[in-house]
Amino acid sequence: MPDFTQSAKGLSTPTVVDHVLLPVADLDDGARSLDERFGLKGIPGGRHPGVGTANVIVPLGRQYLELIAIVDQGEAASSRLGGRVARALQENRRFVAWALRTEDLDAVRARLQGAGWDLPAIVEGSRTRPDGQVLRWRTQDVDTGTEPSAIPFVIEWRIPDGLHPGEVESAHRTGRAALRRVVVGARDPRLVQDRLQMLLGDSDLYEVREAAVDGVQQVVLETEGGGELVIE
Repeated sequence: MPDFTQSAKGLSTPTVVDHVLLPVADLDDGARSLDERFGLKGIPGGRHPGVGTANVIVPLGRQYLELIAIVDQGEAASSRLGGRVARALQENRRFVAWALRTEDLDAVRARLQGAGWDLPAIVEGSRTRPDGQVLRWRTQDVDTGTEPSAIPFVIEWRIPDGLHPGEVESAHRTGRAALRRVVVGARDPRLVQDRLQMLLGDSDLYEVREAAVDGVQQVVLETEGGGELVIE
């Protein structure tokens, strides 16, 4: 299969698409539906302490889909991610957000601030897998508004080699699957394109389309046999 994990070209601090978040009311039901419709097998992920959410991972090599559900209403109400998941469910949206990956989040932050971007503080995060392995990361939100956004956040994983969620063994009925493209809708496509160019450079892993609402519209995967799966 082609390698769709290439990083942004021409950037001193490369980034690559890491994962896309899909809100579900129930993790088991959401995973079952994704398997039935697309042949994609989810793996239990774990709970996000203090955030009120938990997830199921759909591995795609060094990328993944993340089914995310609210498991503690009180915690979720006081967290930005919990609030975004709740709103996405209320509005019956397929996607919550998407994330880029970098190996140097401080350098990405400095580059964006140098370009005049007003950024919130970096946030530490973690979750414990069912096998007891703790995964840790840092994230940089870029667009902090309450409205749906076409702009991804950026994550820096702090994990040993081989523990990226996308690398977990899974048994998709389609065989191996890889991320081919994230399609984002934008009310102002030129502005979003410029911002994504700053974040990702010349990458073919995303596409911007004019839309009435900002946010991820579609995820395109390539299967082992060369076919396409379109989740929208």
